[in-house]
Amino acid sequence: MNSKKFIFIIGIVIAFLLAVHPGFASDELKASDNGKLINGQEYVKNRVLVKFSEDETPTAETTESSARGRIPGRNARHNQLATVLSHRYRSEIKGVRYHKYTGYYMVETQENCDIAALCRKLRLEPFVIDASPDYYAVIDSTVPTGYESSKPVLAASCPASTAPGTAIYPDDEYFQYQYALYNTGQVYLPETGLSGTTGSDIKAPAGWAWTTGSEDMIIAVIDSGVSGDHEDLAGKVIQGYNFVNDTPDASDDHGHGTFAASIAAANTNNGVGIAGVCWHARIMPLKTMAASGYGSYSNIAAGIRYAAEHGAHVINLSVGGRNPSPVLEDACKYAYEQGVVLVCSAGNYSPNVHYPAAYDDYCLAVAATGADDQHAPFSNTGPEVDVAAPGYFVWGARFSPYEPDNLSSYRWDSGTSFACPYAAGAAALLISYKPFLTNAQIMSLIKYTADDVNQDEDPGVDEFLGYGRLNLRTLLEPYELN
Repeated sequence: MNSKKFIFIIGIVIAFLLAVHPGFASDELKASDNGKLINGQEYVKNRVLVKFSEDETPTAETTESSARGRIPGRNARHNQLATVLSHRYRSEIKGVRYHKYTGYYMVETQENCDIAALCRKLRLEPFVIDASPDYYAVIDSTVPTGYESSKPVLAASCPASTAPGTAIYPDDEYFQYQYALYNTGQVYLPETGLSGTTGSDIKAPAGWAWTTGSEDMIIAVIDSGVSGDHEDLAGKVIQGYNFVNDTPDASDDHGHGTFAASIAAANTNNGVGIAGVCWHARIMPLKTMAASGYGSYSNIAAGIRYAAEHGAHVINLSVGGRNPSPVLEDACKYAYEQGVVLVCSAGNYSPNVHYPAAYDDYCLAVAATGADDQHAPFSNTGPEVDVAAPGYFVWGARFSPYEPDNLSSYRWDSGTSFACPYAAGAAALLISYKPFLTNAQIMSLIKYTADDVNQDEDPGVDEFLGYGRLNLRTLLEPYELN
């Protein structure tokens, strides 16, 4: 049996064992491997999102909101239209309210209402631009969050940091196991003895020779929240928002958001934990996913708009759903037009790229590779895939709501969720180094400087890895023009 097959089989066995690990069952909704909800609830029960056509007579609230550069507020005409819908479809609609975070109207339906049928009828109204269910998205990890690997036995130290302009190797305890950043063929998973292939990494030390980032950079992490008390994120987490519970407290109650945030921007070269991609970036936690690992599109859209309005340079979206939706696309378009770089996970175990990653005009869709630069078996494929990054057994900061005082532990996990923050961190590095670039230029450079690691099988841009695996050296290294 060749080594690649062996590694793949070992990975499947480990994933299976973890899948049945007690204590990590969802307390709310659950999902099958292909992303469809087992109980049939693909969208929020008894809710429809409606977008009305615009008019030219805004109220004072709309005028004030627009002057501040915020999303359009409701106007008198829209309120009247909401009343019309409530009366015209009173057998199906219980009430209509304005959703201040997205600019859409939320229709609360009667129990047992046929949501799909109501949406079709509402779309026929001349003053309705769209009516859609409020779909669920899911976090894009493959291993139940909360699993802690045993602490690795430290191997020989990495090379010492050298003079400016040459590769930089941080002194973080787990850096030597982060094959994603620097792959020497080392054992990266002590429990199994799995080792990588030399050079199958994002060339982080070579990229850090040019910049390790800036404290001015803000990466919004739209996820389950972030634990700012974890030792590797201490002092990094700024004010965010919790859209699940409508409160400023965006603490993590799942663990997924903390893990993703640490990959993008953990405290680095501090002798503990892991190394983050953008050492000095700050994290804006935007909680849109419940403890179950699910979140509504309306909350995700609200998080995207909030990030764009509150100074985020990069948005990390390690979440996704199978269905397109105007509320989600509008939010992505809005943030993109504000100059934000949106980095999204491609999704797992589905035949197509998840949304919002599939909104190719506004988002950078990230697939996952392993320690041998091969396409991860769970990573979604499609023409929307732009770039890939390691996402198979990668290390990050562990936070578990079952152990809220355990703020100094680490673990490994898999999923396009954790390939995504490598690219988000890369975008933050590039903005730090070349702040004059536009978001479109940044996204293009990330794609065009990637390594076409699967060129023997699929040369050029392909539906598996897009332009290739992320490369920080070629992304950041200055080029001399002759």
